[in-house]
Amino acid sequence: MTGPQGDRFVVSRTDGPHWVQAGLFLCVAGGFFWMALASTQQSPRVMGWVFGGLIGLLGLNLVVRSLMKPVRNELIIEPAGISRVIGGVAWALRWDELRAVSVVKGKQKAARHQVVLRPADDRFESRSRSLVRIGDGFLVAGLELYETEVPRVREQLAKHVAVTAEQVADVQVPAPPPPPVPAAAPEWVPPPVEPSGSVTIHVNGWNRVLLRWVRFFALMIEVGLGAVIEFGPRNGIRTACLVVFIAVFAGVSWWAVLEQQSRSRKSRVLLELSAAGLRWTTYYRKFTISWAEIAELRLPSGLLEFRPAAVDFPLDRPDLESLRLGDGWYRLPRTLSATAVKQFETHIRGVLPAGVPLALGQG
Repeated sequence: MTGPQGDRFVVSRTDGPHWVQAGLFLCVAGGFFWMALASTQQSPRVMGWVFGGLIGLLGLNLVVRSLMKPVRNELIIEPAGISRVIGGVAWALRWDELRAVSVVKGKQKAARHQVVLRPADDRFESRSRSLVRIGDGFLVAGLELYETEVPRVREQLAKHVAVTAEQVADVQVPAPPPPPVPAAAPEWVPPPVEPSGSVTIHVNGWNRVLLRWVRFFALMIEVGLGAVIEFGPRNGIRTACLVVFIAVFAGVSWWAVLEQQSRSRKSRVLLELSAAGLRWTTYYRKFTISWAEIAELRLPSGLLEFRPAAVDFPLDRPDLESLRLGDGWYRLPRTLSATAVKQFETHIRGVLPAGVPLALGQG
């Protein structure tokens, strides 16, 4: 919700109550319950109770969420200054602390407008994650404006501070110079990679060779225990062997189920490396980062991190805001398994451009 509140103008992204959706779910659930009570046949009665119960739980969940006090998520423009509220006040600036303000749009096709503040003091620094330095300004991160909000926000800002042009200079962060290489031992340069070549890594993949060996040893143990259970004496040893047999069988079966689940469509996480960049794919989310957007890459303890090449990267890629760390680096959402780390280290140098430094196994 966006609009004036007295002498303040508030851009709000606070989640509102869900009474309409909750009422709709509860009405549908009531219909299923009525069908269950009115039916004389077993199948419709069971279906009514099952579907009615599931939909009713969804409705009750929305009711509980509507009764709880939501976390405030607002940008406030008022005569005293501009502030950002995320639960509590994240930061606040007086108008005399600002030289200018811009409402800018990123370079991505689906990007929306965002607010960039330019402090009057060049030494200004922010400790808040919701205020990110880009060029000579600071981006109000985590709050994108809809097209209908842009002219109203510009109008309100213009009452208190100068509103500058919408473009932000694309300042590139120079990559650190490569270390000197002795002439007697020149650094190995990988062969050129075809643009169509790519490698797909199963991020949460298991070591299937290890799993086969575990299954083999478990089978040997189960055969030995089975022989003791079948032909051994009927005493405490047989009972203990039976307990161990069940435990080994259950443990290996559960491990196999988890490995199968990691390869299912909803649980599988894929990292694709190509000459164009890297692509992260899950059932719920997909994003691509080109090598031109990356100034440096590192892999500390299985956590793949990159440093953007452009200072206005947070403006151009607001979809990756949740990946940003406090030091300006970005971290991919999930830790690579040991098998995925080996695959990454094997294939990354074949697709990574020569100008992008790579640090493996370092923080």
